[in-house]
Amino acid sequence: MAGKIFIALLVLGFPAAVLLCGDILLSAASGRGAALSQLAVGKGGDLKPRTQRWFGYGTDVVKAYWHWLKPAGREAEKTFLTLDLLFPFFYGGALTASLWWVWMALERPFHPIWIIAPLVIIMLADWLENLIQLAQLRHYVSSNEQYAQGLWIQLSSYATILKLWLTGGLYIALAGLVLKMLFTFSGRRLAHHAAE
Repeated sequence: MAGKIFIALLVLGFPAAVLLCGDILLSAASGRGAALSQLAVGKGGDLKPRTQRWFGYGTDVVKAYWHWLKPAGREAEKTFLTLDLLFPFFYGGALTASLWWVWMALERPFHPIWIIAPLVIIMLADWLENLIQLAQLRHYVSSNEQYAQGLWIQLSSYATILKLWLTGGLYIALAGLVLKMLFTFSGRRLAHHAAE
């Protein structure tokens, strides 16, 4: 049973580790983490990036965040958003591998489209979010920090909400499948020992 628990922790931990480590690596590679840390010293307020807001954001929040970043921080944000276009392949791949493994271990209890469709939607939403924010950040900088297009920001916000909630839902589904796997395998093992 200890081996099954280790595998369950590995299956649950792998996509979470890729997600957390990827964010840290992207922030470091783009200079975003250093820019945010430097600016956050002695500042109050809500410094959470828009990509981590579960209930979305509006144009005023985006403009205030970009204004707060200053020119060096905005350059780091552009680099981060550009690098982040590749990240869905990594966290999507990790989540796919874990879900697929558990799905196979449970002997394919449902059609694979229930794994594939949400992952495709998450990846498309993440790309849409990043591409819109990147375009709007460039627009904001070129307009002398005066203008961001509200409709595009709202669409990016909807993409963020969709991405975060679907990703959370898939992690919950993965946890449920892992629990089912643990109970199914322990039940089979108990039935096998009882038959002997």
